[in-house]
Amino acid sequence: MHRIFYPRSIVVIGVSEKPDNLARNIILNLRTFNYAGALYAVGRERGEVYGVPIVPSLDEVPDGLDLAAILVPAPLVPGLMEACGRKGIRHVVIESGGFSEFSEEGRRLEEQLKEIARRWGIRFVGPNCISVVNLDAGVCLPFVPISRETLHFGPVSVVAQSGGVSITYAGMFSAAGLGVNKVVSIGNKANLDEADYLAYLLEDPGTHIVCLYLESVDEGRRLMDLARRSEKPIIVHKANRGSASQNIARSHTAALANDDRIVSAAFRQVGVLRADTFGDAVAIAQGLTLPPVRGNDIVVISRSGGHAVIAADLVEQYGFRLASLPEDFIRAVRSLFRADVIAPTNPLDLGTIFDFDLYARIVEQTLQMLRPDAVLLITTYSRPEAEGAHRLADQVDTIVRKTGMPVAFCAYGEGGSAEELIGRLSIPVFLDIEQAVCGLAASRAWHCRRTWMGAWPEAMPSGPVQPLDLEALDGALALCREYGIPVAPWAVVQAPDEAAEAADALGYPVVLKALSARVVHKSDVGGVVLDLRDREAVRREAEAMRARVRARVPEATDLHFLVQRMVEGGVEVILGGKQDPSFGPVVMFGLGGIFVEVFGDVSFRVAPLARADAEEMIEEVRGKALLQGARGRSPVDREALVEAIMAFSRLLVENPALAEIEINPLLALPWGVMAVDARWVGA
Repeated sequence: MHRIFYPRSIVVIGVSEKPDNLARNIILNLRTFNYAGALYAVGRERGEVYGVPIVPSLDEVPDGLDLAAILVPAPLVPGLMEACGRKGIRHVVIESGGFSEFSEEGRRLEEQLKEIARRWGIRFVGPNCISVVNLDAGVCLPFVPISRETLHFGPVSVVAQSGGVSITYAGMFSAAGLGVNKVVSIGNKANLDEADYLAYLLEDPGTHIVCLYLESVDEGRRLMDLARRSEKPIIVHKANRGSASQNIARSHTAALANDDRIVSAAFRQVGVLRADTFGDAVAIAQGLTLPPVRGNDIVVISRSGGHAVIAADLVEQYGFRLASLPEDFIRAVRSLFRADVIAPTNPLDLGTIFDFDLYARIVEQTLQMLRPDAVLLITTYSRPEAEGAHRLADQVDTIVRKTGMPVAFCAYGEGGSAEELIGRLSIPVFLDIEQAVCGLAASRAWHCRRTWMGAWPEAMPSGPVQPLDLEALDGALALCREYGIPVAPWAVVQAPDEAAEAADALGYPVVLKALSARVVHKSDVGGVVLDLRDREAVRREAEAMRARVRARVPEATDLHFLVQRMVEGGVEVILGGKQDPSFGPVVMFGLGGIFVEVFGDVSFRVAPLARADAEEMIEEVRGKALLQGARGRSPVDREALVEAIMAFSRLLVENPALAEIEINPLLALPWGVMAVDARWVGA
C-alpha cells in the first residue's frame, strides 16, 4: 500500500499527444504538483507530453517500476495488467470504467483483473476511479486537471467510493482551511476496499483525521475493529441509505433493521462520527481541530440577538446545556463598560457593543471564571468593520492557543470578508452557526467516547455451543432459557385435550398460542387467547383456534398449541437478533408487542455487546419513560433488563446458525424480566 501513495517511479498508460486525451492530464497533474520521482508514459504512438516521452510498449520502460496508472478502454486493461505483472510492477491504479458497474461483460473483465492480480501479487486501486492524490509526495493522478489553488496541504485524508466526491471533498477541506494529505477514489474496490485504505491511513504519520465517503460497507466488522482501536478520528459520510434487502422480512427484527440503522448504530458503537452532508463532514473535521470539548456546558456570546436565538435552538438540538450565568460573572463583565449594556443571560447578546477588542476580553473572562466546556462566539460585521473583526479573530486564536480551551469562532462578514480569515488562523473559522455547533458536538462525541472505547468485547466465538434443533416448535424459548433469560413455564401439545391437561399441570390462568412454521405473527390469524382460567375454557378455545388458523392459513398443516402460564403486568419489550452480511450478529431492543413495527421504537448494536452498549440501547428508546415508571407505575427492573440484553447478545454470537431470532414480548417487570414468546429462523 505504501508504494501506491509514495511511488518512486510511475508509468502512465494510455497517453497520447491529442488535446482531448485524458491520460495526458495525469502527467500534467504530476508536473503541477512537482512529483519528483521517475515518470514514464505509454501510448499507441510515440510522442511527448509535458516533457515526458511516450513509448508504444511497456517493454520500453524499466522493469520493477513502483506504480502504473492505466486509462484505456476496459477490454484492453486485463492484457495491460498481465504486462505489468511480467514487468515486475506490483501496484496499479485502474482509472478506466466499463467493468462490473456497467455490464455483465464488464463484470467478467473485472473477474479477470482479480485473477491476474492474484497470480502476480498485484494490489490495485479501482477500477472505475478518479485515482490517488498524496500532496505529501506530489502524487496527483486524477484524469482531470487539478489546480494548486484548489488543493492545499493539511491533516485530513479522504477515501471515497466516488471519484467526483473525492475531488469535492479535497476542495472543500482545502477551502475550509484544513487542507488534505491523501485522497483516494476507490471505485469498484475489486482488490483494495475501504478497510484496507483505512488501516493504512490510521498508521500514516501525515494523516490526523480520516474522512470516508461510502455507498456500501462490505467489511463492516473489520471497519468497526479498526475504528475501535484508532487514536485518530474517523468521519463517515454514508450514502445509499436504503434497505439492505428487497425480500419480505421474516420477522419484526428483519423488517425494522434496514442496513442504514445498523450502520448508524455500529458507527456510534465504536466512535465513528457520521456526517449526513458534505457540510457536516467539513464542520466535524473543523471541530476536531479545536481543543477537546469534554462536556455539555456551553456559553454563547453573540453580537446579534437574532443569531443568539438561532444558536440557542441549535445548542439544545445538539444536546448542550446553556448554564445560568452567576452574578459575580455578570458584574465582572459589566465592569468592562461605562454603561449597563448587557442582560445577564446565556446567550450573551452584545449587540450594543461596537468595540471588538472588548469581545475578546469577555471571552477571556468567560473562560477564566466559568470554565465552560465550550464557548461559541458569533460575530457579524460590515465591510468597514472588517479590520476590527479580523483583529478579534486573531485575539481569539491567541486565547485558544494560550488556554487550551475550545472557542468556536463563527463569523458573518459582509462581502466575503469572513472567508479572508480562513487559513490565516490556527483555529477553524465557521461561516454558519449550525456548522459551529455541529463541530463542537463532534469534538464532544469523539473525546467523550474515547474514555471507554476499550470496553468493547473482542471475543467472537466461532461456532455454536450445541447443535440447534431448528425444527423444534419451542426451541427458541428453550434456547433463551439456556442462556439465563427467564421464560414463563410452557408446554407444546398437539390436540385440544392435551392443551387442557397441560394447563392443569402449569396452573391457571394460562395463555394459548398457535404454533406453526407457516404462522409468523400469531395475533394476525387469531392465534393468541389470554387469561384462560379453567380446563374447559382451554379445550374450547383450542378447538376454535384450530378452526380459525386452518381457515386463514390452510398450509399450516403442522399446527400445534403452546400453553403457557400467564404473566400479568410489566412493559412489553422486544429483543431481536439477525446476522447482517457485513456486520455479523446484530441485536435490536425496543418497545415490543403486536405494534412493534408500527411504532418502530427500537435501537441496534453489533454483538458482542459491552455493558455500556446495553445501557445505551435502553436510553435510546423514545418510550423509555414507560420503563422508568410513567404515570404512577412502578419502574421496571433495569438491571434485569440489561442482563437479558447481554445474555441475548451472547446467544446470538455463539449460535451463527440463527439467521434471525426474537423474543416478543419480553415482559419487563418491577422484579425481573420474563420471556413469553420467541421464534427463530435458520440461516
